[in-house]
Amino acid sequence: MMRMLVGLVLGVLVVGAGGASAEPIAAGKSLASIRFTAPPLPEDAAALGVKPRGTFTVKDLGAEVILVEVIGIYCPQCHKQAPGYNSLYGRLGKGKIKGRVAMFAVAAGGSDAEVGQARETMYRFPVISDPTYAVHKALGEPLTPYTILCRADGTIVWTHLGVIEDIDGLFARIRSLLP
Repeated sequence: MMRMLVGLVLGVLVVGAGGASAEPIAAGKSLASIRFTAPPLPEDAAALGVKPRGTFTVKDLGAEVILVEVIGIYCPQCHKQAPGYNSLYGRLGKGKIKGRVAMFAVAAGGSDAEVGQARETMYRFPVISDPTYAVHKALGEPLTPYTILCRADGTIVWTHLGVIEDIDGLFARIRSLLP
């Protein structure tokens, strides 16, 4: 009986580990075909230039560079990164860069209500909800936080898993992608 139980547990672990082998979307791939749901907050939809309650692609944003941040609403590392990304968002809205870079987060598993609460308390840039993990799955189910930089046509030029401590370096990377 004990051998059977151990065998069953090991079988479940092996099958479970096999399901976790998805690779997150990476540089050289494209976001062009992924349809994002407009942010639940009207001001976020307006900031991105998309219709509330609709869907959009990165091509619809009219930006030269797009930063997509995959977050978990309850992810402590995402919370740690939020202040730096809030600062980055403010910097992207000034000077010669203003209007050339779009930035938003995808809250993997997050409902509209959770996104609304997170926007009130933590994030100062547009956040979209992904309650069914549809976008998260289309992105290869990355761990969070996961940063993606892409061009207007959706071509991914850079990705990063984990907290980015060097916000100045990320800002310089974004600026280098602008002609």
